This record gives sequence, structure tokens and C-alpha cells, in this order.
Amino acid sequence: MIRNRLYTKDEVLQVVEAALSALDNTEAPTREPEHLDNDISQKSSPVNAKVTLTVPEAAELIGVCKPTMYEMVHAGKVRSVKVGKKILISRQSLMDWLKEGDSYEEAC
Repeated sequence: MIRNRLYTKDEVLQVVEAALSALDNTEAPTREPEHLDNDISQKSSPVNAKVTLTVPEAAELIGVCKPTMYEMVHAGKVRSVKVGKKILISRQSLMDWLKEGDSYEEAC
């Protein structure tokens, strides 16, 4: 429905003041979320969304040192593939190993 009534200057000012007051009462975030921060280098795919992980990423994800993660890969505890010189670990393989609850002696 179209309104045929024009608002007075006082009515417009009242609405604008109410809107500004509402904006002042909302708390702005103290810091932008990391994925929106242009000062931080952005990766094409965040670590938590990748299907495969490098050995250092996998080690960091589960909280073990890199040598232990390399030993787990070489022992066949976690499935991996070699692409050139890089070893990639399936995120699902890592999660499966964690679900199984298989223990492994940490190297470091």
C-alpha cells in the first residue's frame, strides 16, 4: 500500500535519532573475524576445510610433534599419499585413527 502522507521534518528527525540511538546501543565487535581481516594472509582453503593435510598440519591438528606424525605415517597407522616430495594425509584417515583409539608412542 502506498502512503499518500508526507512526513514532517520533526517526524523524520525523530526516526533518524531513534535509528542512531539504536546503533549506538549495539556493541561493535572489538576485532574483525580472522577470515575478514585483510592484514592476515589468507589461504585459498582454511586448514579446517581441507580434505588432505600435510604432515605438519596433521601433527598440529592432533597435538603431536612432527617426528611422531612422520613415524605414524611410515608405520601405516594413518593412510597417506605421496605427491612429489610432499606427504598428504587424508583428514578422514586421521579421524578414523583417533576414533579407533589406537595408541602410539610419541617420539619427542
